[in-house]
Amino acid sequence: MRKWARGVLLGLFLLAFTGANALADSLESADAGIREAAGANRLILLGEKHGTREIPRLVGRLVDAYTLEGPVLLALEMPASEQAPLHRYLASNGRAAARAALMSTPFWTIQGDQHDGRRSHDMMDLVEAVRGLKSQGRDVSLMAYDVERGPPLSANHRDQQMAKRVRAAFSALPRGRLLVLGGNVHAMLARPANAPAEMPVPMGYWLRDLAPWSVDSVAGSGAVWGCRDSCKAIEITGPRPRTGALENDRYHYRAALDRFEVARLIGASAQP
Repeated sequence: MRKWARGVLLGLFLLAFTGANALADSLESADAGIREAAGANRLILLGEKHGTREIPRLVGRLVDAYTLEGPVLLALEMPASEQAPLHRYLASNGRAAARAALMSTPFWTIQGDQHDGRRSHDMMDLVEAVRGLKSQGRDVSLMAYDVERGPPLSANHRDQQMAKRVRAAFSALPRGRLLVLGGNVHAMLARPANAPAEMPVPMGYWLRDLAPWSVDSVAGSGAVWGCRDSCKAIEITGPRPRTGALENDRYHYRAALDRFEVARLIGASAQP
């Protein structure tokens, strides 16, 4: 191989290695920051931008760390009808057949303009990470808390129903933590005064008497998969956010990663 070619390959390798290390450092910092700031809080709302590679990895780290302290229930923004398939997967060996069975359900097979980013191989990896921890004897499980697809519901009704399911799960968890992963609007503790008319009163608002601790997970650059006029990759713009406590009534804390990348979406028509 010519020297220039070896140099190019070495440069690409170093670039990939540096990028991987930077991501690991960013995730480690966010994980440690959330756990330190959350303290002994047992109900933690993890607000996310759907459709990233990084948030499932961050949540997996949080679950891993918290299961060393006690039971953890991870609630995912999936219809409640996914509960039984999730439990079957957690009890499985995690091999290809079990993974395929889980990913054949109605939730995982939505494509096209209905694909809002929640269905990705990265989310599937998070489910597998929880299964792996459970197989090691950790006290961990999954909960699906979203409403079912069907006739259009008012946004307020959906958030109220999600809050009702989270409330019931928290009441049934005498110790340990309930981590609730969902869209960052659902994780808000109050509806902003300047919110558009179509924005619902968020799920977090209906849980305020339980003293939930809410996190807004953001990044300084990159892109997410989101749905505005249509579902597509959306570039992150604007000033670089800072990690730390927030002085507003919507979230307690902001976890700022260096960068988001669009998730490895499931469904060919949903690829960026």
